Amino acid sequence: MSYHDIDKEIAHLEVVFGLISTRDRFPLSYWHERLCTLHSTSLMPAQRARLARLEATLHSLRESEQTAGTGSPHHSPAAQS
Repeated sequence: MSYHDIDKEIAHLEVVFGLISTRDRFPLSYWHERLCTLHSTSLMPAQRARLARLEATLHSLRESEQTAGTGSPHHSPAAQS
């Protein structure tokens, strides 16, 4: 994956992570896998920092999910990207 492709994927995830909730159509594990895929690529320091912010966002969502006890995802237009 090229630097430009990685940047586009990170930018996409930044948009989606600003919109998702624990009740989205796609489970949080899906988004976790998307992040893990990027970790297996060569990243620039700025890209690593952006991924760290995304991971922190995902971690917060998982904590919210556990606190609220919502285990079943529901349809949300935010996750259709």
